[in-house]
Amino acid sequence: MERIRMIHVFKLSTIPTIDKYVSGLSAIRSRISELQLRLLQEQYYAPNRTVTATQLAELIGIESGRGTINLMYGRLGRLFCEAIGFEPSQREVGTHRWWSVWSSGYEERNPYRFFWEMHPEVAEALEVLSWVTPERFSSVTFPDEVDGTTAFREGAVCKISVNAYERSPQARQRCIAYYGTSCFTCGFNFGDVFGKLGEGFIHVHHLCPISEIAKEYEVDPIRDLRPVCPNCHAMLHRRSPPLSIEELQVLLKRNAV
Repeated sequence: MERIRMIHVFKLSTIPTIDKYVSGLSAIRSRISELQLRLLQEQYYAPNRTVTATQLAELIGIESGRGTINLMYGRLGRLFCEAIGFEPSQREVGTHRWWSVWSSGYEERNPYRFFWEMHPEVAEALEVLSWVTPERFSSVTFPDEVDGTTAFREGAVCKISVNAYERSPQARQRCIAYYGTSCFTCGFNFGDVFGKLGEGFIHVHHLCPISEIAKEYEVDPIRDLRPVCPNCHAMLHRRSPPLSIEELQVLLKRNAV
């Protein structure tokens, strides 16, 4: 079977900080329509926060399709950029990629589709502003059994609620079964602190981000994944490329009280 290749098209060389996103979005909130807000919310909740304009149109219920979504997404980006004084790079024809302030862009060929993958900084800003609910994105439901010989294809396009990069729940389960549910960076365990409410809750961090691989690959849950708490996960992605777990552990020790 021919493998599907996701080809990296564009990513900003400099992405605004989380604080910039929070302040900028706050400044333009009164000018953001409910449909524009839903664009960001639906993308946030999509698998790997990755969608096409056509998928967003279906999720929001816009019959005119991707053309309208592209226009809304770009206008929202321009509104934000003007609010914080940020200028994304220009195309050769001189127009700005306003959408790029929200996402990296990827294309899939045969058939052609263009994907937006939300910047981690945007996702965290939406959480800080309470415009989204992180628990809905961070599912903790796993299959009961996984065949130890299964090859987990990470980054494959598949049908879930929308077509997007797949985050394999089986690979996640294998990672947690091997490493446990304590944060690999700081050691925090939600079950130990919150009891039954926190049992089993943990994020899973990809040591090599899918956005850097930009193609389908077979993920080894033991080699490629680590359990991390949401706080450490956010800090790992505060920089682009992300910090390594070892680098963040050094910062933790350096700033320990």
